[in-house]
Amino acid sequence: MSFTIGVPTAAQALPTGTATIEIFNSVTAFGAGAMRNLPIKRVSFGVEHDQGFTIVASISSNGGTNWDVIDSQAVSVLANTIAGPFDYLIDTYDEFKIAITNGGVDQTTWRPFLKGHEDSRASGT
Repeated sequence: MSFTIGVPTAAQALPTGTATIEIFNSVTAFGAGAMRNLPIKRVSFGVEHDQGFTIVASISSNGGTNWDVIDSQAVSVLANTIAGPFDYLIDTYDEFKIAITNGGVDQTTWRPFLKGHEDSRASGT
């Protein structure tokens, strides 16, 4: 089973310059420590975009006080294409977040989507 996790309003705004936008944060979405009680095993993120950016996935073991980067990927400029899905196995972490740092040129197309998955630990399914 999959379910859509609402992307925060700020993440739906067009990223500009080198701004960093938080796409998903389990602490703000569910509360500190709550994610481990939910049936979420994976999170997938994708976005239609027209400029480059970097996606950064981080974890926390102390309720979001400190975050450790587990993945950082530069996403090329492929005009009006969908980047992703970026798929993260998260069921072993206490907290998880995804942020993007825009690549310096304002996006003119930005349509993000995020899904949580509870049915499978396998990525890309």
